This record gives sequence, structure tokens and C-alpha cells, in this order.
Amino acid sequence: MRSPDAALSRREIEVLQLVADGMSNLQISQQLFLSQATVKSHLAHVYTKLAVDSRTSAVAAATARGLIRR
Repeated sequence: MRSPDAALSRREIEVLQLVADGMSNLQISQQLFLSQATVKSHLAHVYTKLAVDSRTSAVAAATARGLIRR
């Protein structure tokens, strides 16, 4: 079984970093040229993989695992 760190895709980490930088889903979608629905989908996958239920918890978990910078 893969660890949660390995399970996050490059794009999921990229979206999560932008969340940590304080960007909204709309801002993220515009910066990455994605639909807002795609951004929400990436975040839903991140929440599942990190076993969290909010943006704040996802950022905290990813930071603790060294996946993103703060």
C-alpha cells in the first residue's frame, strides 16, 4: 500500500500549495487554467488521501509531511 505522501499527484500538491498561499478556488482555477469543478475535485482527493476534512487541515497535514512549504 502506498503512503499518503506518494499518493498525492503533482497537480494535487500544486493546488494544495496555492491553497496554502491563500488563494480561493476561483483564483486557483484561473492561475492553473482549470475549471473550478476540477479544482474542487483535486481538493476532494487531497482530503481523502490526507484523511482530513478542510482546507486548513489539509494544509497543516501537508506541511507536517513536508509536501508543501508555508
